[in-house]
Amino acid sequence: MWCNVIFIVIVFTIAFIGFTGYSLAKDNANNLAPGQHSRVELADKLGQLPPKNFLEEPMGAMCYDTAVPLNRTQFICPICGEMTVYHSSFGDNIEELPTYLLLVRKITKIDVKLDDTQFCKKCNPGISSPQYCLLVKYGKNEEAHKTCGITDEDINLLYEFSEGSKDHITSYTRDKRPMTEYKKRLEELLGTKIKI
Repeated sequence: MWCNVIFIVIVFTIAFIGFTGYSLAKDNANNLAPGQHSRVELADKLGQLPPKNFLEEPMGAMCYDTAVPLNRTQFICPICGEMTVYHSSFGDNIEELPTYLLLVRKITKIDVKLDDTQFCKKCNPGISSPQYCLLVKYGKNEEAHKTCGITDEDINLLYEFSEGSKDHITSYTRDKRPMTEYKKRLEELLGTKIKI
C-alpha cells in the first residue's frame, strides 16, 4: 500500500513540475524580461533606420567580384561560310556590320557593295586589323574600284552625292557642310575624277 501512495505522490509531483514549467514558458513568451523589446518595437526601430548610402560604404577587395562576360560577335564569311568569333574588348569594329549594310543598301544610283571579307580568319589569316571596304563597279567587264578603311561617314557621303545633294550632313555633329569640301574623299571612294 505504501508503494501505491509513493507511486501516486511521484506521479503528482512530476505532473505538478511539468505544468509549472509549461506555465512559466508560456508567461515568458508573452511577458518579456526587463530591457528586451517586443517584435513590434523591433520592427519600429528597423523602420527608423536611415537608408543605406552605397557611396559612403568603404570599398573592399575587388578580386571577389564576378567577372563581366566578354561581348562576342560571330562573323559568318559570305565567301567560305566559316565563322569567326570576335570579342568587342579587342577594338574590332565588327559590331558595326549591320549598320554599314543598311547604309549601303540605301545607295541605289551607284553600283556599290560592302566588302567585309577581311573579318574572315580563314580567307584572310594574315590580317590583324580587319577593315570594311567599298566596291564600286561601273560595268560588267570592268574591275571594281576598292576602297578600304571606310566609315559610316563615307557611306553617307556617297549616298548624298548619288542623290544629287549639294550639302553633306555630318554623322556626329549633324552639321550641314558643302559637298565641295568632300571632293577629294569622294574621288577616292569612287575611283574617278568628279566635277562638283
